[in-house]
Amino acid sequence: MLAGCASDKSPTGASGGRVMLGPRVQIQAIAPAEFGYRHQVAQVLVMRFGTQTINLEAQLAMGKDEFRAILLDSLGRRAVTLVWRDGKLESQLAEWLPPGVRAEAILADMMVLYGQPAALKAALQEAGCTLEASTTARLVRCGEKDVLKAEFDLKSPRKLNGSLRYTNFAWGYDVEIQSVEVRR
Repeated sequence: MLAGCASDKSPTGASGGRVMLGPRVQIQAIAPAEFGYRHQVAQVLVMRFGTQTINLEAQLAMGKDEFRAILLDSLGRRAVTLVWRDGKLESQLAEWLPPGVRAEAILADMMVLYGQPAALKAALQEAGCTLEASTTARLVRCGEKDVLKAEFDLKSPRKLNGSLRYTNFAWGYDVEIQSVEVRR
């Protein structure tokens, strides 16, 4: 969830509502209402970029009007803050993050992982990409190339309690996530 090719540590907005799923793979962002869940979720993430590993904790809040993500490192330092609402991405990225971390790439990954399949298919189609989705897996292909593959092991298809593993082949990293929904 924390990768991209070009470094961008400053607050930013998704240009024209578009996000980068990979180098030269720009897709239309889905609306917060098109995410498949309406809950707050706590997560533990293990991310691997080549030989580098990063452990993070995340809080996600998905609502009809807003998607919000806050990621902290194991020392409690804020690494990423994302707020997606009204067609605009507001973000803050910590200066100590590895080069190449992009807010738009993080949002793109979260869209593919948690978005409703019909909305994702429409967003991907414009970029010449396809989505294969089931309750246990998702695969995004652009042309003949696999771009992102996710495998879910959730206790229920309607809740984000359980684990998932995904690889973003375009940016070259993989992530293991343990999730639990938080009651408000």
